[in-house]
Amino acid sequence: MMDFPELNRGDRGEAVVQLQTWLNRVGAMLKDDGDFGAATERAVRYAQGIAQHASTGTVDGALWSWLGSQPEPFPLLATNGLAFIAREETGGLNYYSLHTRWPHYPALASGVTIGVGYDLRFTTKSEFNRLWSPHLPPSHIRELEKDIGRKGSKTRVRELKKAGIEVPFDKAWKVFVEHTLPEYHGKTLGIYPTLNKLPDLCRSTLVSLVFNRGSSLNGERRREMRAIRGILVEADNPSYHKKKIKMLLADVEDELISMQRLWSPETGVYKRRQKEANLWRRGLQAW
Repeated sequence: MMDFPELNRGDRGEAVVQLQTWLNRVGAMLKDDGDFGAATERAVRYAQGIAQHASTGTVDGALWSWLGSQPEPFPLLATNGLAFIAREETGGLNYYSLHTRWPHYPALASGVTIGVGYDLRFTTKSEFNRLWSPHLPPSHIRELEKDIGRKGSKTRVRELKKAGIEVPFDKAWKVFVEHTLPEYHGKTLGIYPTLNKLPDLCRSTLVSLVFNRGSSLNGERRREMRAIRGILVEADNPSYHKKKIKMLLADVEDELISMQRLWSPETGVYKRRQKEANLWRRGLQAW
């Protein structure tokens, strides 16, 4: 049984990994690397604020107890895998507070995006209102409705920021875990039916992929996504032993890397494919 010691910035080890994992339950979006650095301290203060504890940056028994009582945000995905997706969509807590809390434009085919990867180009007015009206002022809702179904631009997001439209992170997190994540888990399951049989972090890898690229399998640009489906179908053979299944599933990492052909190396999506490949490998190794 793990002890729950007092922790401060500079500490390292398994207790810090446990802390980071539990902080991720409430939206910290941390890498579970066991290093209590600036990002983890920021997340501790963030959690202390939610828990209405004093903002000390020190993890004491009261914070351990509160974090331990928090539910898993989406039980079908490992909390640290879920945190990976949210971090890729927002840049993390600090980046969110500095940039992503305002409407932003991720470029390429995206529309104006708010919160944790909520793209206004790919929603409807009724759905947008259902999800966001409880969280944003009516004037902000009316202005953002203008971007539904439309491709985004840097000019438009500058206009929205100038108008004072922003999304508090606690509201963004709520919509993400209650709606957006279940929606994309369902889309991923639709094209990869054996998703829930995979190791925890591998499930998160594929949901991250679909969250970023959508669920279409049509066309030359989707050949690796189709190849992944074939690998998963082959690996689901009940006569195979675990070692053979792991060998087959290892090929998914290669397909994720192969997808980088579609983007320039300096782009975020190119780098995201590498991170997803790393997460997939980690999931297999832990299985």
